[in-house]
Order: sequence, then C-alpha cells, then structure tokens
Amino acid sequence: MRIAQVTYSYKPIVGGADVWAQLLRRVCEAAGHQITVYQRPVQDIDDPAIRIIRSPVSRILGKQGEFWTLPFGLPRLRGELAEYDMLVVHYPNYHRFLEWHPGTVLVSHGVFWDDNPSALHNRIKQALARRAYRNATFVVANDTFFLREVGEDVSPGAEPFSEIAPGRFFVPNCVDTQMFTATQPHPDLPDGPMVLIPRNVYRNRGIHLAIQAFGRCSDELDDARMIVAGAESQPDYAAYCRELAAEHRISHRVEFIGPIPWEQMPAAYSAAELTVIPTIAGEGTSLSALEAMACGTATVSTNVAGLADLPTMKSEPTPEALAAAMTEAWRNRETVGIQQQATVRSVYNLENWRDAWLRIIGRLE
Repeated sequence: MRIAQVTYSYKPIVGGADVWAQLLRRVCEAAGHQITVYQRPVQDIDDPAIRIIRSPVSRILGKQGEFWTLPFGLPRLRGELAEYDMLVVHYPNYHRFLEWHPGTVLVSHGVFWDDNPSALHNRIKQALARRAYRNATFVVANDTFFLREVGEDVSPGAEPFSEIAPGRFFVPNCVDTQMFTATQPHPDLPDGPMVLIPRNVYRNRGIHLAIQAFGRCSDELDDARMIVAGAESQPDYAAYCRELAAEHRISHRVEFIGPIPWEQMPAAYSAAELTVIPTIAGEGTSLSALEAMACGTATVSTNVAGLADLPTMKSEPTPEALAAAMTEAWRNRETVGIQQQATVRSVYNLENWRDAWLRIIGRLE
C-alpha cells in the first residue's frame, strides 16, 4: 500500500512524536509498504520520503502557533494525498482537513486540553478531538486518558493492544528494547549520582515541579545532581525554572544541558540513578519513561493523563508527593529498576507494537 503520515514534525527527531513517526515508517517499509511523511517546513532534510506542508496562515500566529495553523495548508495537497491508500493522521486538528479521505487512521499522542479544561480554547480542542474520533476510519490512542476524554468507558492500564470499540484501538507507545538497554554511561554527562529529567522545556512538562520536589528531597539523594536534557522551547519558562532553582538554593545541583541526540539516549539513561517524568498536563504513554525503564533505570512519574497507564512509580503532581516518590525510588532504585525493566520488556516492546499496527493496516488493505 501507499501510506502517508501527516504530522507536525518528524525530522529532525527531537521529541517523542518524532520517534513514533520514525518507528512506524520502519515498520511499514519492512512490511513492503511505501510510506511518505508530510511535516512542517524544515531545512537541510535530504530524504525523498519527506514532503512539506506549507500553510498560508502560519505567519499569523508566529512560530508558537505553527502547530495549530499548519493544517490550513493541507487543502492545497488534496489531489496529492488522494493518491494514497491510507493516511496516518497525527493529532485531531490535522484530521479535520483530511476527513474526506476514505482510509484515515487518527493517531492520538495525548490530550492537549487538560491544563485548563474549562477554558474556551481547550473546549474547542476537545470538540475537534471528538469530531475526529467520530469521523476517522480507525483511531489509535496511545493512552486511555484520551479515550475517556472522547467518551469511552475504559480504565487506566486497560489491556494494551486491544480494540476497545469498533475500529478504536488502545496501542500504547513501545520501545526498541534492543536499542534501549543498559550500556556504558554517556561520557559527556557529569560524574557522580544523577537524576535525569529527559524533557523538552515546556511548562506542561513540569520542569518546575521537578525542581520544587528536588529542593525538598535533594539531601536524601546522596548529593545527586539534577540534569535537564531537552530543548529550551519556552525560553521565558526556562528562565523561570533557573530562578526557582536559585530560590531553593540548589542552582549548583541543577544543570540544563540541552537536547541529547535520540541515538545517544540509552547512554544517558544508563548514566542516571533515577529518571523523573514530572508532567503536569498533556502527556500520552511517555516514550522517555519507557526508554528509561527499558534501560533498567528506576523511573518516577506523576500520575497525569497517559502516565497512569505505565509501570512507573507514580505520585500526585505536587512538590511534596513527587519528592516523597523520588526519595522512595532512590532508596530502592535497584529493585524498582529491575521490576520496571521486566514489565517494559515483556509488554511495551516494539514487537507487540509492530504486530498491532500491522493488524490495523491489514484491515484497510
């Protein structure tokens, strides 16, 4: 089949959704399908399988609004996209412009309206999601929170890789357990005990929450340093996080090192005693959490959104609760890491993910 993925970003790979697009491309190509990815404009991408979406309105809201305005460029590509047998459409707001196609698979990477659900803009986002959920040929949600938000009766941690309603599937994110395994620690990371925050620096990713929690429990963590590895996508927020570290008198133990190439992340996780995923809103089944656990690194997360589906050690999204969970995980990190690694390798592996996707694709052949 000829398959197109339509998404906001793919190359260069800097986030979980980009990794996801790469994994699906590999699965489809290995099965003999021809796949093309449509994404935002980028420079220096030498790949004939990448096509660019150009929106006539992206400049109206600037770079921060590009995610929401980019889909307005899709009608220009209708004739081209009609030639594909299947469209894998990332995000509900992109599906709105492609629902005319007879073979769409809507992919949800999490919920985008849980930071302030009663706000008008978030009610609009949820309405778009419900519309896409109704109109897509198939829907693949990588977490059960999204499914509950669009009206399905499904509990956190429901049976993964299952069809929870006709044409509606729960397929959690999964990880390449051959790539993500314990290895030599990353040589550029600091020596000594380390807490890793593998997050791009957005407010909904909860970097401030991790700093507040670390300020409360740092003395219990054997002089560990907290390393934030991710792009500073919101500079003002990054500055606020640094100020917060200063307020807690832990600036000398908190370091922002920028993004680490995805291929080097196994070494980064292997350098850490503890990985923390401190999300406060808008998270699916976090690939960062799964990758860390696959490497055997004890992993703590909040219980927000899709994180509730994962075998992380969880806490409420408050500084006090997260500090307590970090302290407990640190004290028992070897046992916690072994248990989490076993679960991820048996359930959240790429073989299960591949088989689920090939079954879904087979329904459209």
